[in-house]
Amino acid sequence: METKVAIVTGSNKGIGFEIVKGLCQNFKGSVYLTSRNEERGRRAVQKLEDLGLRPLFHKLDVTSESSIEEFAKFISSHHSGIDVFINNAGILDFDKPLPTFEEAQKLIDTNFYSILKISKILYPLLKNDARIINISSDWGLLSNIRKQTWLDILAKDDLTIDEILQFVDDFLQHVKNGKSSFVSFAGHNGDYKVSKVALSALTFVQQKQFIAQGKDISVNCVHPGFVKTDMTKGMGDFTPERGARAPLYLALEAPQSLKGTFVWHDCHQVNWDD
Repeated sequence: METKVAIVTGSNKGIGFEIVKGLCQNFKGSVYLTSRNEERGRRAVQKLEDLGLRPLFHKLDVTSESSIEEFAKFISSHHSGIDVFINNAGILDFDKPLPTFEEAQKLIDTNFYSILKISKILYPLLKNDARIINISSDWGLLSNIRKQTWLDILAKDDLTIDEILQFVDDFLQHVKNGKSSFVSFAGHNGDYKVSKVALSALTFVQQKQFIAQGKDISVNCVHPGFVKTDMTKGMGDFTPERGARAPLYLALEAPQSLKGTFVWHDCHQVNWDD
């Protein structure tokens, strides 16, 4: 029951797969590769086993409360808690810079609302000195938003989760109002930008909540770089292995005192609201 536990969501390929590989090599404990598709997840585990590594697999659909609850029951019955949790699962369709409302809703469900579900169901299992790493993006910097009202609200020191939810809801209303309204909010691929800005903002709010609760849990978000993956249609500057560098730094090497920051792909901190 006392084995350390690390969990990576959406980790059957790309950056998540490389994070799992790095954890298997350097984390002293159980490493869970999770994915919503069991067949693809088990194939990924087999690839790592062929390299002599020993990841564990569990099916996890981050958009499904019942799937998250099932995973939480499994973890609580097999382990004493969670030491490292990496929110990596995410989607983006580069070919749809102006998505429909339904497409934008699906993306935000996966990239942002899922983290709220995970927070409610899985975060109670976090150990007191756990580390949460949120995979964000340079599109998760506040400067990607074009609405001055939201720039001002999201930069507040006393920002609340309710205000972040209002920000996302306002964006979705802009999507409903048509293409020009969509573009005026955050430009092309605005749904992805809004999802990652909301995730970054949530990182800082949740860190303050953990501190207020007297917990030593760290929450940081990270831009892994422009990485060549299926999601980017093979475009990018870095390999997935290079993209895993900063997330692995936060999981394995960073001081526990590093809290509530936005970390760049080269492991230095940046101001998300500049």
